[in-house]
Amino acid sequence: MKRLAFLALVGALISAPAAHATPAEGDVERTELATGTSAEPVLIETTGPTTLYVQELLLHPPSSSGWHTHPGVEHTVITGGTVTLQTADQCAPTPYLAGQAIVIPAGTPHVVRNDSPHDANAVVTYTLPADAPVRADAPPACP
Repeated sequence: MKRLAFLALVGALISAPAAHATPAEGDVERTELATGTSAEPVLIETTGPTTLYVQELLLHPPSSSGWHTHPGVEHTVITGGTVTLQTADQCAPTPYLAGQAIVIPAGTPHVVRNDSPHDANAVVTYTLPADAPVRADAPPACP
């Protein structure tokens, strides 16, 4: 009986029509803004309407974002220079270089700095509840 079911499956696969990709049409250009790798797995879950907010960040030296939070998860890809991150969960300053990604959970107080003598760049995507502000100031969470 199992052999008959297996043979029926193989026969169906052999006779199934091949799937073909749909080629692009017209003048289509794509610009890659950033590619980065995170050391941690990423899961995004929302409970209602969601806004994706994307921005390019340029930090001239020396500069700081100030302590703040976001009402949704933040995904950042460093595209140039060195960005230093402190979070309420990880007070030791952690440097991130071009090609690295940072994921900051919703509501986590954090500060981003450029303490180097060169500009630092990043592309940031926030996954926010619809109509929520992008950020809120927060008191310093670390000395």
